[in-house]
Amino acid sequence: MRFRTKQKPRGLIARKDQIRLTLMLLALGLVLVGSKVTGRTDIWARMFPETQPADTTDSETVITHTTHRPELTADSPESPVRILRDDLRSSIEDDVIGVSVAESKAWFVSMGLAERITAIEARKLPQARYALLMDAPDDCRGQAWNVTGTLRRLAKEKLTNTSTEYQNVVDAWLTLPDSGDGLVHVVALQAARDLPFAAEFDQEGPKVTLSGYFFKREAYASGAEGGLSIAPLLLAGSLSKVPAPVTTATRAGELTPWLGWLTFFTCATIALIVWSFASSDAINRGQRTHTITRLPSSPSFEGLQVETPHETLHQLETTAEAVSNEFNIEESM
Repeated sequence: MRFRTKQKPRGLIARKDQIRLTLMLLALGLVLVGSKVTGRTDIWARMFPETQPADTTDSETVITHTTHRPELTADSPESPVRILRDDLRSSIEDDVIGVSVAESKAWFVSMGLAERITAIEARKLPQARYALLMDAPDDCRGQAWNVTGTLRRLAKEKLTNTSTEYQNVVDAWLTLPDSGDGLVHVVALQAARDLPFAAEFDQEGPKVTLSGYFFKREAYASGAEGGLSIAPLLLAGSLSKVPAPVTTATRAGELTPWLGWLTFFTCATIALIVWSFASSDAINRGQRTHTITRLPSSPSFEGLQVETPHETLHQLETTAEAVSNEFNIEESM
């Protein structure tokens, strides 16, 4: 049988092509190894260890209406801060406007206790609820609370009693998350510098927090029916702004740049190798040698004759007889 083709094999691969093919195989191997390694969680844990300390602060203490006032004394080890004495608490009267002369001693003692509350003690205090302060003032009076709400009014006031060490105070009105339109009156010794003083804030007023003593349920003049409304009165050492929540980058955000750059360099390497192969082939196709040696890519069986062994032997025998007869004739002549 006879095969006819239009191309001839190129032979061995050129040295440059061998180097490029080797580099492409190495790049693919690196991709496979990298995907295998990055799939292990312990690798990323070692590369990006946890740097944020665990939150060791106590959870928020919530006191509901069913909570009874604990029988704690000023020196009780169960109380994070001191509690106002019983004789001073009994001198306070609810639902009256302002602070009377009989309540002045309890007022100044409560303000002094609120001024001495430390940050560590403040974290252990319960969170005040508007309904609890309004419905059970006797159970809440003389105890320290944490209050967080929205500032509605903030102003500086000067005390008329010049015989005390407290000459200037900060008068603030807040709304709590559970108070609705009800206000909470806070008298503090000082306010943070980043808190602006205003006669009235918008609905989106600044969020503030404080630690202070509940003094009484106070009446104040308002536009409500009867001209009076009632609000809890708390005494605090300072009034500060609630810090904005800190947004920390998650581990996924830290890993994304690494994986992105690794994928970029790998794809760029593979693209460079493919482009090198393509450009080399394009240059080779334009050369004269490639045009001359270009052959068909598939064999052709056009004009192929198939003969059986018997026909072949018969043809050989006939040819031999013809040759022999010619040889004999030439000898006879």
